[in-house]
Amino acid sequence: MLHTPAPPAAPETGQLLSVTVVPGGRPGRVVVEVIGEVDAYTAPALDVCLHSQARQRGVRVLVVDLSRVTFIGAAGVTVLAQADRRCRMRGARLVVHTGGRRRVLRPLQLTGFADRVAIDPSEPEPQGSGPQTAARPRPRQRRASTRRPRRVCR
Repeated sequence: MLHTPAPPAAPETGQLLSVTVVPGGRPGRVVVEVIGEVDAYTAPALDVCLHSQARQRGVRVLVVDLSRVTFIGAAGVTVLAQADRRCRMRGARLVVHTGGRRRVLRPLQLTGFADRVAIDPSEPEPQGSGPQTAARPRPRQRRASTRRPRRVCR
């Protein structure tokens, strides 16, 4: 018998996006769960929610859970970038969970957003040196050439 996981719950009929704020489990941590599509039509609703949460007194970490998002477009990435900027201005940190979903992670990588913000950190709250991201690995540095420079003119 083959068991397949149930598909993620979609927003209620007629809704394209569902945004819910849940307690983060720790003081200073807020989690915003997003379900559905984040495109030019629905991004303003996400922006309003993230803006209000980033302004809350005492918020140190704002987690955006995109693990149940089916699509994220340029407008969605722009909203996340604005939320990151607001968080940084207030001394807070934005963390994005994609649940390893390529359709969500790929636009964040292509725009360079994944290089700025912690995406799917391996620990709930990484300590130490900057954000941990699921971005592509950096290329190795080339060693300096040991050849003598060529003379072009004599």
